[in-house]
Amino acid sequence: MAELHFNYKDLFKALKLGFSAKKLIMMGLGLLVGAVLYNIFSYLGFLASGFSFYQIWDAYRVLPIPESLSWYGWVLYGLGVGLFLASILITATAVVKVTYEQLRGDDFFQITEAFKFAFKNINAIFMSWILVIIFIATVVVCGLILSAIGRIPYFGELFMSIFTVIAFFASLFIVYLAIILFFALLYAPVVVGTAKTDTFDTLFEVFSMVNHQTARTIWYTLIVAFLAKVGFVILGLFSRASVLIGINILKIFMGNKILELATNASYGFKLTIPYWCPEIGAIICDKIYTLLSGDILFAPFNFSASNWAMAISSVIVLLSYYVIILFVFAYPFTVLYTGLTASFLVIYKKKDDRNLLEEKEEQLTCSESITTKEGETTTSEEKPEAPPAS
Repeated sequence: MAELHFNYKDLFKALKLGFSAKKLIMMGLGLLVGAVLYNIFSYLGFLASGFSFYQIWDAYRVLPIPESLSWYGWVLYGLGVGLFLASILITATAVVKVTYEQLRGDDFFQITEAFKFAFKNINAIFMSWILVIIFIATVVVCGLILSAIGRIPYFGELFMSIFTVIAFFASLFIVYLAIILFFALLYAPVVVGTAKTDTFDTLFEVFSMVNHQTARTIWYTLIVAFLAKVGFVILGLFSRASVLIGINILKIFMGNKILELATNASYGFKLTIPYWCPEIGAIICDKIYTLLSGDILFAPFNFSASNWAMAISSVIVLLSYYVIILFVFAYPFTVLYTGLTASFLVIYKKKDDRNLLEEKEEQLTCSESITTKEGETTTSEEKPEAPPAS
């Protein structure tokens, strides 16, 4: 079992624990599945809105972010976003489970077992924060009813004035629930993966963290997010340097062939920021693009292969680029959820004075069979023998 300090020092283990081949493969698969589902439904949304496949590919390539769609196009696109989020949360739960078992001393916990656990507890992963959305929607509906009553001449404004203070506190409650929703999205996979809770227990733990360990929850989450960003930047720079070094080495004997391969492969990458994206979002996307790009990589060049072998090879190199990108993007997610696992273990210890790592072992010990004095193993309850058939 790993020895934790049960303070902020444990969070910095995330950079090391997150850089694990097992966890990177798991998160890479989760991102891949989510990206495929996102692309399918986003392309369907564009096609349903009257765009041709060539128009979509020419403008967006992969992972398109629409600017304007029909209402049913937006529905399909929203479904793709939801499936992408679902893939990440399920994979995150599996990563948390592997991290938790690793901290307990089991370094060989299987990937298949982790995903089985995640799918087994899928209701707790999603319903915990969906219930918060339902609470918010209920308060909003009450506000809409009050708004409808307010339209009634004379009576409406009098009725509304009476409920002004109540409306204020209802709006304040929405702000509070929005904060809970944010932390529920982050910590639901962590709570389920460590405490193995059901829907209501998961939601209760999130409320307990925010209410009783507010400063520590916010502070630890910010530290872990910063560590995830640091890991992403470092790995991104190293990966970019590695690819550029490889290209320059291969260029010695291959000459322009490697440049043509890289240029054609780069045709598959294009970043388009929609007009409705906030300025901060556009800046972040631009920084990511700059981080991962070089003089050749990831620029939207035209695809023009000199022969059929070059065309096939360019596609293979393009797929290799995607593998590298998945590797780079998987690491900040593994750092994030590994760090959040340590964060929750510390917060749980602080607020409940219980070590989840030890508690699980005690539960397993208590569930073992009982050994009698004569050395025979029996269970706590034995079924009586069935009477002989008449």
